[in-house]
Amino acid sequence: CLQTTFQCCNIEEAKHFYDQLHVICPIMLALTAATPIFRGYLSDVDVRWDVISASVDDRTDEELGLKPLKNDKFVINKSRYSSIDCYISRGSKFKKEYNDIDLVYDKDICNTLEVAGILIINNLYMLFIWDLFSKKEKKF
Repeated sequence: CLQTTFQCCNIEEAKHFYDQLHVICPIMLALTAATPIFRGYLSDVDVRWDVISASVDDRTDEELGLKPLKNDKFVINKSRYSSIDCYISRGSKFKKEYNDIDLVYDKDICNTLEVAGILIINNLYMLFIWDLFSKKEKKF
C-alpha cells in the first residue's frame, strides 16, 4: 500500500487538487488491477476496493434501506469508506451539473455549525451522519 501526503498553499488549491484526484484515482486504481486472488479465493474483481469498503461498512438494515427507518435517521447510500459524492472546488471549470447526487447529511448539525459561524464544505457534512467509531461484531 502506498500512501502519499500533498501540501497545498491554500484551501482553494486543496479543493481543486481534491477534485482532480476524484477523476484520476479510479483510473490509477484500474491500472494497478493487481489482485486477482485474495483470501485464497479467485476474485471476479480487479481490485480490492469493494472488499475494503465492505470490511468497514457498519450500516444497519435501516441505513441500507432494507427496512423502514425507525431507529436510524438516514438511508445512507454507501459505506463511509467509499468514493466521494461531490466536487468541492468552485473554480471556473466547475459546473453545477457535476454534483448530481443528493447528499445525505444531518440538517440539524449543519444548521448548528452555521449558526456558530463554522462553515464546512459539503462533503464534510456527511461525516456527521455516521457513528464516530466503526464497530464489527464478527472477527474475520
